[in-house]
Amino acid sequence: MLFLAVFCGFLAENQREHMVEHKREKEFMRSMLDDLYKDKDAISIWLNKLELNQKNIDSAIKLYVSLKSLTAVNIVEIGSAGSNGLTNIGIVFTDRTTSQLKNSGGMRLIRNKTVADSLTEYWNKIDEFRLLQVRVESYRLDGRKTGLKIFGSLPGSYIHKFIDSAFSINSPDVLNNSPLLLGEYINYLEIIGETYRNQYHSLLKKLSGLAKNLIDIIKKEYHLK
Repeated sequence: MLFLAVFCGFLAENQREHMVEHKREKEFMRSMLDDLYKDKDAISIWLNKLELNQKNIDSAIKLYVSLKSLTAVNIVEIGSAGSNGLTNIGIVFTDRTTSQLKNSGGMRLIRNKTVADSLTEYWNKIDEFRLLQVRVESYRLDGRKTGLKIFGSLPGSYIHKFIDSAFSINSPDVLNNSPLLLGEYINYLEIIGETYRNQYHSLLKKLSGLAKNLIDIIKKEYHLK
């Protein structure tokens, strides 16, 4: 009788642990859904920004190759478009739940293989994008540094904005009209433009699709809304 009581107690405790773990698993998935919705919205915003950056880069390059001789006004126009195309596209993915699943042994709670595999695929694609993002950011910063050597800043706008609103804003000028320096600047734009077209855009679209698919799977498998 004592053995039977101990055995039944063991079964009850084991069942209780399973129930607790299943509850935690569902809580993780509910939290993951919130994170995925945020990621999907962020990707949509940055895809639109990427398209705008691409248009500005295209405008700068087109102006550069279409004119046989570049005046100071043309160079300033190239700098204006190029600068707008070199703004940062720094997507930050929501990793609140991801960190918990990866660092606290939470993945062992995910018993559903389809969900676990889909999560892994999504995380791997994010890692791939982050590596690309680091490379592009390096080119982007180098491009902006090169631009600072060519295109004059607007010190008048600084005075107007922060010190004296009545101060007249001066027109931008050219600090250095070296063809080699301008060519180097255009090279950075071309590298970034090609990367945006051939890799950035497709990776972001892929991540958007994976996020949507993961949302649908989690909602279905865990009966969440």
